[in-house]
Amino acid sequence: MQEIKKQLKTGVVFTAIGQYAGVVSNLLVSMVLSRILSPTDYGTLNIVLVFLPFFQMISELGVGPAIIQNHDLDDLDLSSLFKMLTVVSLLIGCFFGFFGFGLSWFYGKTIYIPIAWLLSINIIFSIMSVVPVAILTKSQQFKILNLSGLMNYIIGSVIGIISALSGLGVYALIIGSTVPAILNFFCYFRLSGLHVLSGYNKKSFLKVRHFSSNQFGFGLVNYFSRNLDNIMVGKFFGAAALGSYGKSYQMLTYPNSILTDVITPVIQPILAQHQEDIELIKNIYSKVLRLLFLVGVPLSFFLCINASPLIAFLFGGQWDSAIAPFKFLSLVVWTQIAGSTIGSIFQARNETKYLFRTGIISTVIIVLGIIAGIILGDIAKLAFVLSIAFLINFLFTFWMLTHFALKTNLWFVIKILIKPFLLSILPTAASLSWIIFGKNPSSNFFQLVINTLIFGIVFLIETWRTGDIKFVMNFIKRND
Repeated sequence: MQEIKKQLKTGVVFTAIGQYAGVVSNLLVSMVLSRILSPTDYGTLNIVLVFLPFFQMISELGVGPAIIQNHDLDDLDLSSLFKMLTVVSLLIGCFFGFFGFGLSWFYGKTIYIPIAWLLSINIIFSIMSVVPVAILTKSQQFKILNLSGLMNYIIGSVIGIISALSGLGVYALIIGSTVPAILNFFCYFRLSGLHVLSGYNKKSFLKVRHFSSNQFGFGLVNYFSRNLDNIMVGKFFGAAALGSYGKSYQMLTYPNSILTDVITPVIQPILAQHQEDIELIKNIYSKVLRLLFLVGVPLSFFLCINASPLIAFLFGGQWDSAIAPFKFLSLVVWTQIAGSTIGSIFQARNETKYLFRTGIISTVIIVLGIIAGIILGDIAKLAFVLSIAFLINFLFTFWMLTHFALKTNLWFVIKILIKPFLLSILPTAASLSWIIFGKNPSSNFFQLVINTLIFGIVFLIETWRTGDIKFVMNFIKRND
């Protein structure tokens, strides 16, 4: 148990360094580019970017997590899987380029043809990185993974900003995302120590097929539940509306990057070594959930009541239409933060068949919400309906996880969730009182500072009173 805590702590620390620095860098770059480029520029690119993870997922075939989970793969197996994915990535990359012609016809704009061909480069190098990244993750080389990824992202961002200032518009966003993908591949390939051997073992994929097929199936259905809204908004509301909707959604990915993206990459490779010890996994996971809820629930309320000054300060006045959808979606940030961990637990327990089934029903829930929101006619109403769908989906996915992977019931999660909601009442009331009755400064920045201080101080007092602040500090220091 102590060894697991030590491994978790080491993994979380280095993942956190890379992830937090990446979030700050991403936010700063977004603040700069949002003042140079228009919502239409972002919306135009988002229409194509929606399909990018789909093609990447098809190419990956769920191989990455399967490599991490399987302890019987030798160098020839890894070499064979790398060769297979390289060939597949080249084929899929070319197909994605031609897919741009279909997008051009569907949305009525020829600009999607060159965009698709440029992004096909991103697909090729991202897929070729799957095996090297899996090797580094399996050997728990989190420091190498995160620091090299961060440096490559910074290089790409600088080049992207220079491109935007040079007047390249939407192509600046493509350059900023493609350069890191290329650099990441060469770094990860070299650092992983992957040996490309002569010959090809046809049985290598068979060794990971069962695990990877369920993983792939979950990824496939999960893709549609997470991206159908962008496809529909782009089609029915236009590029400008998609730009605003995408910006509000992007803001809500930062809490995941700060919290779950730090923890979840570490969970599977470590807990997979103890996949039959359910009590140990439950014990560790309950502490992870407690931490995520303690941060995620109050954060949801804070983001909702500060949506207007936050969007205006970060991105400027041209993004006002992103405020309303951001308010609704921010209320369920905590469901997304906690929900992002279920895949790692299903994988660690080697129960990916239930992960796949969970993904199917989740997709139905989210898609029904998206269709209802599109029918209502604007992005704010879509965000409102989608937030309700996210809440329903949260209850369902955790019922599946607790019932089939952890062999317990939903109360395991609900009892952890109650206190964070109670702790959020006073901070939210205090902040709302100041916003409604206080004298707010005209500056969005100072308004945010005051609201943050009020909310933060009251919340810290509450967590100190209940002893939860001690739990958080112990988790950070010792992971116990």
